[in-house]
Amino acid sequence: MKSTYRVLFYIRKTRPNKDGSVTIAIRITIDGESIEFNPKLFVNPSIWNPIGRAEGRTKEAKEINDALDKIRSDLKSHYNEIYERDGFVTPKRLRDAYLGLDIQKYTLLSMYDSLVEQKRNLVDKAIRSTTLSKYTATRKRIEDFLFHQYSKKDMPLREVNYQFISDYEIYLKSACNCGHNSSVKHLRYLKKVLTTALKNKYISTDPFDEYKLGYKPVKKEFLIEPEIKKLMNKKFNSNRLEEVRDVFLFQIFTGLAYIDAANLKEDNIIEDGFGQKWIQLTRQKSSVQANIPLLDVPLSILKKYKGLNNGKLLPMHTNQKMNEYLKEIAALCGINKRLTTHCGRHSFGTIMLTKGVSIESVSKMLGHTNIRTTQIYARIIDQKLSSDMENLALKLNKRKDKEKIS
Repeated sequence: MKSTYRVLFYIRKTRPNKDGSVTIAIRITIDGESIEFNPKLFVNPSIWNPIGRAEGRTKEAKEINDALDKIRSDLKSHYNEIYERDGFVTPKRLRDAYLGLDIQKYTLLSMYDSLVEQKRNLVDKAIRSTTLSKYTATRKRIEDFLFHQYSKKDMPLREVNYQFISDYEIYLKSACNCGHNSSVKHLRYLKKVLTTALKNKYISTDPFDEYKLGYKPVKKEFLIEPEIKKLMNKKFNSNRLEEVRDVFLFQIFTGLAYIDAANLKEDNIIEDGFGQKWIQLTRQKSSVQANIPLLDVPLSILKKYKGLNNGKLLPMHTNQKMNEYLKEIAALCGINKRLTTHCGRHSFGTIMLTKGVSIESVSKMLGHTNIRTTQIYARIIDQKLSSDMENLALKLNKRKDKEKIS
């Protein structure tokens, strides 16, 4: 059943104009909720009838009544349009539609800008500047897509539908050369904007309804013990390669992410009552506290670089440079794997689990917010074990075949 809907015209006598005319105001009431606004119409109060009309057959009365009839008709058209599209109408939405504010205010990029501004105010309080940069980067992707697909600078929120999202995903993967998971990340940021719009009733349906945003499993590269020994035993002629190798080994034996290793300070090193030294810090990415025992290898690395001028405990290069140098190190060490700073952290997780450390303990040391994240490392080990067993079975079968022939 449709909502109760009423439009009332009345005059405001408190502030008459110099010519004695007063403002005509409009009150829209829907289901007991009202809103008032000024359509910029004026009338001589002497010809105004409280029923909401101008009296008489004068030119002024006719022009005013024609204008009022036009407003009433336009409001009714907007009411029907909003109701047919969204299934409900509020006085505010009807007023904004009539004044054209819904098109100006409730647009995709204006909503996204509001979200970016909220995140900007949280930098260094609840989020990092790198998180803000992800929002701004995604905003630029949407802006480019609007121009590419529709030759528009912006778009009303109500025009964003399932087809829009589908086309945007194709654009990300084709024109922007984004992989599946990168595309999903961009889409998830867009979904945040549309979810906010839905909660504020700027839109009535979720364009992402029934749209799947699942990540595909990514192969996590990690090193095994013989490869780690190659790294440890390798002598480098370059100081920068030696420094990068040492920081990488520190990650392998502590599980620290690049940013946490870069921010490591003396205050993060504590000693318990048994003389065991630990790293105690709050992970920058997840704000979860991690407690990691310092084994001999990372302890020796800390000792090697003790007294750095910048107050840091490790000789850090930029993440980009470290990944670049790690490729060079892998080639020099004869390691046929793509080494990155992430690889060091992954190696820690898999090594700890293969050595019998409980998944709960590994999860705490890695500072994961959910143990399901840690279970990824366990699945990697299961896959490796399955592959090793298959190779072993093939070797045994070949041996049996040779024995039969002989």
